[in-house]
Amino acid sequence: MSTPEEVTLAYQLFLGRDPENTDVVNNLCQTAQTPKHLRDIFIKSPEFLQRMTEVLQKPQAIRQRHPFTLPKIPVETIVSDDAMDQMFDRIHKEWEHLGQTEPYWSVVTQPQYYQAEFEAHREQFYTSGNYTSQIFLATLRRCGVNPAQLHTCLEVGCGVGRVTGYLAAAFAKVIAADISSQHIAIAKNHLQSKEIHNVEFQHWHKVQQMHQLPQVDAILSVITLQHNPPPVMAWMLKTLLTQLRSGGVAYIQIPTYRNGYFFEVERYLHSTPPNTLEMHFLPQQEVFRIMTEAGCHCLEVREDGMVGAEDQMLSNSFVFQKA
Repeated sequence: MSTPEEVTLAYQLFLGRDPENTDVVNNLCQTAQTPKHLRDIFIKSPEFLQRMTEVLQKPQAIRQRHPFTLPKIPVETIVSDDAMDQMFDRIHKEWEHLGQTEPYWSVVTQPQYYQAEFEAHREQFYTSGNYTSQIFLATLRRCGVNPAQLHTCLEVGCGVGRVTGYLAAAFAKVIAADISSQHIAIAKNHLQSKEIHNVEFQHWHKVQQMHQLPQVDAILSVITLQHNPPPVMAWMLKTLLTQLRSGGVAYIQIPTYRNGYFFEVERYLHSTPPNTLEMHFLPQQEVFRIMTEAGCHCLEVREDGMVGAEDQMLSNSFVFQKA
């Protein structure tokens, strides 16, 4: 696994610039297992090949970040209530396990955030949450939404409170929800240490608990839904968008494509749980169908680089607004 320093240096050496953000660095740290692998990622990147075309004055074969010729991925999203409960219970158990063993690493999967190393990097970890909050607020403003006019914000997948405190500074009230009681306990302690008191925590140990959410003005969900199988992802997205007040907005990141990915309900239910992070994909057409059914429209959708090799995988950040 590459370190953040190695990834940053690779950006500077191969592309002549710094990384776009910490999320991009985090993703490459997870993806590049060796220095050779990291080098190959950069050498084969469209940006590097474009630079070589300019330097050598000779056209290079540039592979698109997400080629238009890739096939549809078969993904089942319609399931029975019993199957939905089984899936959610599996993810719940996986995250309770991660909360007991590696709560910080499970949020940002870099080696310095393993339990044994964390205290030396605690400040760096929690400071990184400000970037996510600022991106959220800047995106709302770009879409013509004034964050100051939004009262209540729901954070889906609050984890250990890395972003929560920064949201609490921007909104009168934050509802911070997670499926891991272990993560929530750490988040509560962190916010108490910072004397932040406008946050209400919710522990979702059953999928139906989301129906009990109050109406909110804003929703933020980043690197959260992707760890749920597509039927759960789709159900959560529809339920969350339903809880938006009229004029309310949601900023939601969802991986929407991986070459070769497929999801079959029965196969998944009979597979062995990994007791670690799962990664799943919900096709864009499903996302837009759910948006329409929930009475929302899309203000913005962008490729966000939150997953691995971008010629094979795609992640999008969506901004939805309730009619």
